[in-house]
Amino acid sequence: MNIFEQFLNKISHKFPKGYPDMNNEQDISLLENLVSDVLDEAFTVFPKSEDEIENSKIKQLYSIVKSYPKLTLEDPIVLDPSKPNLVKISRSLQRDSKFIEYLSNQLSTKFDPLNGGKWNGLIINWGEGSRGGRGVKSKGFGFEDELYADLETLRDEDINQSNLDKFTYPNLIMEIAKELGLEQDNFTVIKESSKNQSRPLTFEGGNPVVKFSNTTAAATLTDITINKGSDTYYLSAKFGSTTTFFNSGITKVLPESEIKSGEITNPNGKSLLETLGIDNKTFCEVFNEYPDGNFSSSNGATTRYDSSKIANLIKSGIGEGYYIVTAGRKGYEFYKIDSSYLNEASDITSGVEVYYGGLEGKGKRVDIIFESALYKFKINIRSKTGSVYPTHIMCDYYKK
Repeated sequence: MNIFEQFLNKISHKFPKGYPDMNNEQDISLLENLVSDVLDEAFTVFPKSEDEIENSKIKQLYSIVKSYPKLTLEDPIVLDPSKPNLVKISRSLQRDSKFIEYLSNQLSTKFDPLNGGKWNGLIINWGEGSRGGRGVKSKGFGFEDELYADLETLRDEDINQSNLDKFTYPNLIMEIAKELGLEQDNFTVIKESSKNQSRPLTFEGGNPVVKFSNTTAAATLTDITINKGSDTYYLSAKFGSTTTFFNSGITKVLPESEIKSGEITNPNGKSLLETLGIDNKTFCEVFNEYPDGNFSSSNGATTRYDSSKIANLIKSGIGEGYYIVTAGRKGYEFYKIDSSYLNEASDITSGVEVYYGGLEGKGKRVDIIFESALYKFKINIRSKTGSVYPTHIMCDYYKK
């Protein structure tokens, strides 16, 4: 097994299919960031003063970065001794639009908030080096940071033809500003994504639903909250065409002990399987027989599901009263989830297909695929820790 295969085996559990799908934008973005994290580890020098830097050009860059008025980091750059002309600036500064503007002005060259730039013979990019864990770790979080920075710039300077180059997503910001009536100094913006508020799977009247840890679905799902006078607007930021509506723990609903016994016997667990059209015995066999089992002959359309209960589960997982903002290689979308939209989004318009062992029938997962008028859904039940037995139920969606 070569080193690349070892790396893929190590990270395979992070991907819905058990491997990175190169036709899926979210998988590509995750893979890029995982590879970037590995490459970052070669950067091991964290200078805390100019005296620790030999290269005069890097010394000059360090002085410029350290002179940024809002800087709080003691060691904002990281170096790789084997690559003397390559410098990485902490990702914690990457989301600061004012730092990007400051650096561009100081270097007299446009500095890209995503890809960095070149200056005075140096290649400058973003990264944390071997310390890791301090900056933007995923493309999804990167988009939230970019959107937040753009909204801060809108609040501070408004948006017009003369300052479009200060925004990462100028057209999107203009659309948001028009929809919400945002102008310079008439709103505040709060970044909420770090709260990562829970959405547990619960049961009402014996039927599965997703609950929200905050007072409303919108307040739980928000990544960025905008306050304008007496009005509050919640934005849920998504990167890529395939993202997740809910991601809930199920170890108490589908406990390992019951799976090992060959049958889910608790009422909530049975209700969940029946709602999704999953055969109880085959479900347990998927995990008990891994990695030797092959369930491809059992996969495909099922008639056992309950469409109204699935719609109710999806409706509870989506929630309402907020805006979804997405970005990806195909551009951006900005739309409101209200009650009318929610009904159209959650009512099932297709049959249901169940894939024991995933699409190939050999994995430690069960996938359920169906559609509404607005989305293609894939619910998957699997482990998020790399173990055999399932820990979570996730609902991924692709907007049509």
